[in-house]
Amino acid sequence: MAYHSTILRQIIDVFPRHEFESLAKDHHVGQKFRSFSRWTQFMVMLIGQISGRKSLRDLVMNVNAQQNKVYHPGIKPCSRATLAQGQ
Repeated sequence: MAYHSTILRQIIDVFPRHEFESLAKDHHVGQKFRSFSRWTQFMVMLIGQISGRKSLRDLVMNVNAQQNKVYHPGIKPCSRATLAQGQ
């Protein structure tokens, strides 16, 4: 089976995850989430920007509906309240 890199994967490759995690740890201010990481928040917000989502509800519904596709980049399911709290 041929391997095809998606556009989302190509954009994610611009942001190395280990560098992102170290910067997030250095500059983190605020509460720590139990099951939600800064990487997931960043990726969900990036997907929202790329896809032109107008609201958090629309964004969260879209990401959770595509869970089998966004699992591999490390995006976990999220709720609207958790995403809104992290901003």
